[in-house]
Amino acid sequence: ATDPSLAPAGRHLHYVLAPCPNTDIGPDATHWADLGPRYRDALLNELEKRGLNGITSAIEEETLVTPADWTAEGHAAGTPFSAAHTFPQTGPFRPRNLVSGLDNAVLAGCGTTPGVGVPTVLISGKLAAGRITGAGPRPRDT
Repeated sequence: ATDPSLAPAGRHLHYVLAPCPNTDIGPDATHWADLGPRYRDALLNELEKRGLNGITSAIEEETLVTPADWTAEGHAAGTPFSAAHTFPQTGPFRPRNLVSGLDNAVLAGCGTTPGVGVPTVLISGKLAAGRITGAGPRPRDT
């Protein structure tokens, strides 16, 4: 849910997040100036079909952020989410939070197990803190 105090009285705030390919496996960042608005229109049409009648005509202010924007902000491959959202890079398949070859480096965040999203990033932080404080599983000797 969105905090209603962020919108003026009688208005609503909506945040729509939709997956799209990163610029390594999908369209190059230069193509998003054309693709972004079309993708936005397709998303709004889908929201209308799914019951948010009138959402398109009710929009008073909007910001469209595409992989081109994330690229301009310095995010590799135009993604703020680190590894791609493909099955081999989700959940337990994401990189571990231990850095190979370094004894005292632990990673946390969306680029490690368990993955992206606020709940899973919080879990990642808890797992990393556990490794540092000794409250978590210790790495196996290989």
